Amino acid sequence: MTDIIFANVSNPITPDISIIHDDDSFRVQWSARNVSNHDISSFVDRLVIQSIPEGCPGSDSVDHDTVFDSDVDGAASDFTEPDLRAGTAGPLMNPSVGPFSAGDYRLTVTLAKDLGVGHTTFDCITIVVRVTAGATAG
Repeated sequence: MTDIIFANVSNPITPDISIIHDDDSFRVQWSARNVSNHDISSFVDRLVIQSIPEGCPGSDSVDHDTVFDSDVDGAASDFTEPDLRAGTAGPLMNPSVGPFSAGDYRLTVTLAKDLGVGHTTFDCITIVVRVTAGATAG
């Protein structure tokens, strides 16, 4: 049973900036909603970012390099949600990640991964090379 879903079902995971350059750090944002009829104690979400060399959205039949995994990268507090009362949404989660090389990436979030009652989904983004004024092609 999935008791915790993404609060914004039409746009569940988003970066905080629309154009991400290869020298930018950025925030990955999402919010959880408790759709059960009982309160849920504090829980931990998981963010995994994978490089998708074949382009977005990628294929699940291909192994992808992981460039960030909140289980080992970042601060645990950035992925810990507070208690959620029945029927309520949690705060906006917005951990900072990057920078990453130019290319396509899959941002996958699993809500309440430690409790096993959360939904998982992904968003695919493209990171571009920053072109500076006065740069010349060689």
